[in-house]
Amino acid sequence: MSGTTSTRRALISASGASAALALLLPGRSADAAQAFPEGRIPWAKRFFNLYANVDGVAEMRELPLAGPGPQPPHHLIRHPAARVTVGSIAPGFMYDWHVANQPNILIPIFGTLVVELRDGSRYELGHGDVLFAEDCVGSGHRSGAGPEGQFGVSVQLDKSLCPAPGESNLDRLLPS
Repeated sequence: MSGTTSTRRALISASGASAALALLLPGRSADAAQAFPEGRIPWAKRFFNLYANVDGVAEMRELPLAGPGPQPPHHLIRHPAARVTVGSIAPGFMYDWHVANQPNILIPIFGTLVVELRDGSRYELGHGDVLFAEDCVGSGHRSGAGPEGQFGVSVQLDKSLCPAPGESNLDRLLPS
């Protein structure tokens, strides 16, 4: 990519973010560092990775998110999508034990996305959270909705990206 194209994209991204902040925060500076002095954009709260360990048992880890600042836009994952699904899960509904058929990026918009692991741990994700599920093999997990239901987006990546037990694609999918 040429320097001009890269600069143009950065300016467009920065302009779009500034315009959005100006609309969301009337009367305040559109500069993210001033608008959010705590250093984190409030709608990007947590990022989780669900993967199978070397024994094929699903594990979940929370990864740090980069905060806003004077740097170019930050990407968590940048990869072509195989399919995008926008949909809902009924209140309290839980899918039985399963693995991800292919790596998925799950983004809850409203309600609560619930993930349960075989060790009994339970994770509740809501607006502002992102889950990168890539436990394509092993004992799997259960997932569903909290008592208010869940509406969200699922971005499925190509099945060829399913990692072996004990591995994660995060290093391969992060932009260089």
